[in-house]
Amino acid sequence: MSLSKRIFAAFVAFIIVPLFVLGSVSYLMFQNVTQEKYAEQTELTLKAIGRNINNMIKEANYFSDFWVTTKDSIEYVEKSIDGSTPVGTEAPKSPDYDQMLEKEMLRKRVLLTYPGIKSVTLYRNDNQQVSVNFTNDTPISRKDLESNPIYSEVLRKNGAPVWVGPNEDVKLTGEHDYFTQIRVMLDIDSLKSKGILVTRFQMNELNRIFSFYNTQGKIDRRFMIVSGNGNIVFDNEKVGEGQQISKFVDTVKGIKMNSDKTQSKTISFDGHKSLVSVQDLQLQRLGVGDWKLVMVTSWQYLSGDMAVVLRWMVAVTSISLILALAFNLMFIRRTVTFIVRVVRAMRQVERGDLSTRVTVVGNDETTALSKGFNSLVTRVAELLEDVKQEQSRKRKAEMLVLQAQIKPHFLFNALESINILAVQNEGRKVSKMVQRLANIFRISIQQKEEITIEQELEHLTSYLEIQKYRFEELFEYTLDIPRELRSSTILKLTLQPLVENSIQHGFEGIDYMGQIHVKAREEGNNIAFYIEDNGIGIPEQQMAKFATSGITTLLEMYEESPETGERRGLGVGNVADRLRIHYGNGYGIILCSAPGQGTVIKCLIPQSSGE
Repeated sequence: MSLSKRIFAAFVAFIIVPLFVLGSVSYLMFQNVTQEKYAEQTELTLKAIGRNINNMIKEANYFSDFWVTTKDSIEYVEKSIDGSTPVGTEAPKSPDYDQMLEKEMLRKRVLLTYPGIKSVTLYRNDNQQVSVNFTNDTPISRKDLESNPIYSEVLRKNGAPVWVGPNEDVKLTGEHDYFTQIRVMLDIDSLKSKGILVTRFQMNELNRIFSFYNTQGKIDRRFMIVSGNGNIVFDNEKVGEGQQISKFVDTVKGIKMNSDKTQSKTISFDGHKSLVSVQDLQLQRLGVGDWKLVMVTSWQYLSGDMAVVLRWMVAVTSISLILALAFNLMFIRRTVTFIVRVVRAMRQVERGDLSTRVTVVGNDETTALSKGFNSLVTRVAELLEDVKQEQSRKRKAEMLVLQAQIKPHFLFNALESINILAVQNEGRKVSKMVQRLANIFRISIQQKEEITIEQELEHLTSYLEIQKYRFEELFEYTLDIPRELRSSTILKLTLQPLVENSIQHGFEGIDYMGQIHVKAREEGNNIAFYIEDNGIGIPEQQMAKFATSGITTLLEMYEESPETGERRGLGVGNVADRLRIHYGNGYGIILCSAPGQGTVIKCLIPQSSGE
């Protein structure tokens, strides 16, 4: 992975991800804390509402107890129905008139005492029924009352009140949303049952209670009273009354409606995420069934403050990310880009491109590094150029030295041969040898390092003719050079020293006719010359030195002659060094020889045009 990718991955892993995790964890923690704190507040609110409902039911029970134990209450109506005259009143003018008058008087007293009552019905044991209505309400029939399962509970309690909430049992409560109280009416003297008293109340106090807690703090809440069978007895929004609570709750997971403890759970209520709290009203001792107070608070309201906090957190996190990205782009990315640029420049320098330079930008440490790199590359280029020039001068000097070495060698051998012919009074031969010698020196003194193979063969032929004059009947030679190769170029004075090696060292002390064959062949893009002789060969000791030391140490291969001090084999080593210097390490000579088997020298040069 590249440096820029590693730094970007580290930037994401150690900056962006921690910021995101920090924001998410903070939001979830704040949400959890808010829910817990609101659940505690909700528990206090539900308990307060429960106490108010408890007092409301208790007050209704006090009123009912008062009228049950007071003789001038419903008994006025009873006596009016029987035809008797209540104590302290005049005889009625007519039964209907008296009944109406007594009922009206009862209404006034009841309304002044407890205005929430809407009807009172007494089902006497003698099958008589007495009703006082303060609204358009139809009492339940005696038959329906006695057939209702709650009737046995009323008889069992024998005077204690039993409450039925609106929509809990429509037959008992009627069409209106009244709370119905049913109890046995006892004679206050004998405590014997006189009948069943059914009283219906309109609890306007509930609406005031819920309105107070709903508008307090402008909180959008929904209050419901749910009976033990899950039926909604009261709903301050009047939407769910008479329906099952399960219709509104998608799942009551975590909420137990039969629990005595206050519970709060975030669930979906009526298709909206809400905080649902359930409180047991504990009204059983007042004659009320297993009623639960349910408060539903919209999660949207609860998340209002959290949304503000979330927006701030998102804003702060976004700004932090933007600043981090800006820091990454302005500093880290710039530094990484600079490092990558320097590395790329270094690789170009490694490939030999010393013209590479790093662009100098800014005025910091990277600027100093760029200038230092450029200065270093410039200095390396200068040093390399100095080395090249020095090597070039050295190669030229070596070439001049080698060529200077070979000229005295030729001159010495040629003059020695001419001297012998002069002693023998061979004037014509001396003339030809001088002519051949002049031809040799004419080619040798040319300034060009390379000449055509044709010229090199002319030089070689002149040398061989001089040697044949000198060593008559010692050797014969043949030249087999294809015509198409003679226009190619060759380093001058290449073949002559190799042939000279065969004459001076290969034919030394032989008693048979020596043979020298010079031939050339095209091998790929190269030209290979083969110089073969049938001389005495090279001793194994000298060949071993040649194999282990190489052509660069040919000066150690041959020892100096004890008679003349001349280095034997100087021509072969000279040619090997010159070919290596001029053409490179891929070219040169190869020796193949054995004692008594003659010698074969292969000379390999690149094929090039005469131009």
